[in-house]
Amino acid sequence: MKEPHCPECGTTFVRVIHQATMADSLLQLLRVYSFRCQLCTAQFRAFRPAARDLTQAFDRRQYKRLPTSCMATLVTDLLSPREMVTDISMGGCSVRMESPLPLGTFLGLQFQTAERGAGITVSTAMVRSVRERSVGIQFLEIERDQKTKLSQYVHGLLLSQGLAAEASPS
Repeated sequence: MKEPHCPECGTTFVRVIHQATMADSLLQLLRVYSFRCQLCTAQFRAFRPAARDLTQAFDRRQYKRLPTSCMATLVTDLLSPREMVTDISMGGCSVRMESPLPLGTFLGLQFQTAERGAGITVSTAMVRSVRERSVGIQFLEIERDQKTKLSQYVHGLLLSQGLAAEASPS
């Protein structure tokens, strides 16, 4: 069976996403699902004759979080600590911190990845979840060239971790 491809960039790194509208519920009865591209962030619908991956029904994230280990500088009004990023996607990341930032804090991020010498800059992000020694950060604004760098980094993680088949439901 042919895997769904992103209509924008052509990749098969796509993920079924949860949609709560009545129209989406009706379309799912016809096996038409909403997908999110894991690389270019495009959202689209596609027909899937096979049953949807039921385990994903509990995960409302639109992007699969990928384990990584890279340093990032978190830029706030008061401080700019360097911290370890433990997972990342096109929509956000988790950062290990001894003193987590408060929920709702706006910040910028500068990632230093081994693969991309110049690093990746996220203009605006927000702390969406706080745990004992980490924070979940959502990316809000990212320049086009930086989004391309992030997409290349995420693509490399997907390939190296063998997640092509997992990104798309069976």
